[in-house]
Amino acid sequence: MPKARLMKTPREVVLSKLSRELYVDFLDLAKARGFEFVRFEDLRPGGPALPERYIALRHDVDFAPAYSLEMAELEHGAGVRSTFFVLVDGQFYNPLAGETVEQIRRIHELGHEVGLHFAAGDEVAFRLDVLSNIVGAPVRCFSQHDPVNAGPVTVELPPEHAGYVDASEAAREHDLLYVSDSAMMWRDHTFETALDQDRNLCLLAHPHSWLHPEDDYVALIREFEAREHERVAERFDAFVDALPGYYERRRQEGI
Repeated sequence: MPKARLMKTPREVVLSKLSRELYVDFLDLAKARGFEFVRFEDLRPGGPALPERYIALRHDVDFAPAYSLEMAELEHGAGVRSTFFVLVDGQFYNPLAGETVEQIRRIHELGHEVGLHFAAGDEVAFRLDVLSNIVGAPVRCFSQHDPVNAGPVTVELPPEHAGYVDASEAAREHDLLYVSDSAMMWRDHTFETALDQDRNLCLLAHPHSWLHPEDDYVALIREFEAREHERVAERFDAFVDALPGYYERRRQEGI
């Protein structure tokens, strides 16, 4: 008997309320409290002098890169720069699709940093080079995707990739308080309460969770799944629909 597909977040799970308006309010509050925003490339050894109070703001592009571009434009308008970590394994979106390449490059053009997001066991150096070609500029930082379920990994890069920034290690080395909105659920802190902790911060905001109108996380992911199914079906349908003409040309050519 097939397993029932989870379509909504279980009732016992209390999800956090996230929205575009709340995110804009947080950015305004952080700036009013004297925090400056830095990218992970700023945390590298020998990097620029860091502000006294700062936030290393990151975004994991796990789904729907269009929402990440929307977040990048929102932050650019607010005078904020951050780091967007992009998957290149094609698990949830195709990073080589023309539209996605344009979105990633536009994020970089807006002054944000683009970093690599990778699953445990991936060839990180290879994927750094692939993403650099997509961006059209060197990618010099990386972060692991889903370390809670996969378990954290230690990355050893070849000598030619020396000086690259591991986001998790950089946060530890700089003693940053890490706060994530993962799966739309806060843990010990929200972004706002983290501002009260007298610490510099590493904050992870998933753009789709803040900008998509759906407030149920599982339903949100299922909606992305449906979009991908539709896109894949359209590509296969187009291929199959062209076959009769192809066969007819071959028949007429006598091949």
